[in-house]
Amino acid sequence: MSITGAAMSMSLSTGSRSLLPRQPIRSLCRFLNTSSSTFPTITPLYPHTPQYAYSIGLSYSSKSSPPFLQPGEKVRPYGFLEKQETEIGKWVGQMMDLEAGRGELVSSALGGWGQDVRDQVRKWGAGEDFFAVQSVKGDLHLALSDGVGGWGDRVDPSLFSQALCYHYARSARSLGSQRSESIDPQDLLRSGYKDVLADKAVSAGGSTLVGVRLDEEGEGRFVNLGDSGYAILRDDKVKHISSPQTHFFNCPVQLSKVPSSMGQMGIIHDSPESADVESHGLEVGDVVVLFTDGLSDNLPVPHLPLLSSALTRLLDSPTNAHLSPSERDAERARLFADMLVGYGRMAMARTGDEDGGKGWKTPFELEAREKMPQWGWKGGKIDDITVITAVVSEKD
Repeated sequence: MSITGAAMSMSLSTGSRSLLPRQPIRSLCRFLNTSSSTFPTITPLYPHTPQYAYSIGLSYSSKSSPPFLQPGEKVRPYGFLEKQETEIGKWVGQMMDLEAGRGELVSSALGGWGQDVRDQVRKWGAGEDFFAVQSVKGDLHLALSDGVGGWGDRVDPSLFSQALCYHYARSARSLGSQRSESIDPQDLLRSGYKDVLADKAVSAGGSTLVGVRLDEEGEGRFVNLGDSGYAILRDDKVKHISSPQTHFFNCPVQLSKVPSSMGQMGIIHDSPESADVESHGLEVGDVVVLFTDGLSDNLPVPHLPLLSSALTRLLDSPTNAHLSPSERDAERARLFADMLVGYGRMAMARTGDEDGGKGWKTPFELEAREKMPQWGWKGGKIDDITVITAVVSEKD
């Protein structure tokens, strides 16, 4: 008997981050969640050292998708997906065609991924978030970018985030073909950002980015600029979690492309050199999680190990004893990404009045209470949310 279950469908809530100080607008929006697929393991690069492989999970939810469409409200298009004649458009389509579990999650099947789900994924997308998955000479590069919503009154913020992920992945391929050694993620951030500035398809915008290089020797090399982030879980405990980079509350450190006509408006634009760069040794069974702030603004850190433990109990159930180690890792990666996005959406819908106001609080509410008490903010913050998970295993 295989693991089965319906993909989570919980309601959410939103807010957009600032180029300049501005209070988020709290309004009901919409969602779609897709979950992960498992990617092929990496070809050995160092045959005489321990070899590690990674099962990948992907899940995302747009704040502009059902069930929060208002009567008569039109579907908002995002990014390059409709521009399939362009190289970026084709690549965005390829990323969104990565198979994801919906409906019954069965390790030996595609997890309910059918044409109807594919159509829904393409229709709603990841909102102003985007992602990249790129294998290069035995290294696996993963990245998430979150478009800064404060640009929304001028341009589509997802154009910048999609272009940054595209050029990040393209730089990984290009630099990987030129060098024999592994590529540092900060070099990819520098190169990708430089290419976005030169890309005429993006007139303006800004975003954060978190990325990691996972190599065959079990090292994770991370780059993080802004308030997206990453966590490493070991034995259902948080071994490490990144700290957000912000200029002030709700205004992250961010890469920007500012038109000359706006050059004197004081818009924030930071450098790739501002990114935090760290390396962490990984062990078999570790779970790496990359996330945009749609998760971290709504999910209290102590809830992470609780969710991980719940998944471990499910995988340890006798009904799943037939799973091979590789199938188990694949299910953990896929299901954990879905769990986090589903739980994040549930948290976005919190009002702050649960249990007479004594229920647990979202990180966004707690920080707003401390730094912007005049807002009187309560509950969750509706936002796009994207999660990539990677489960570490030793190669056969």
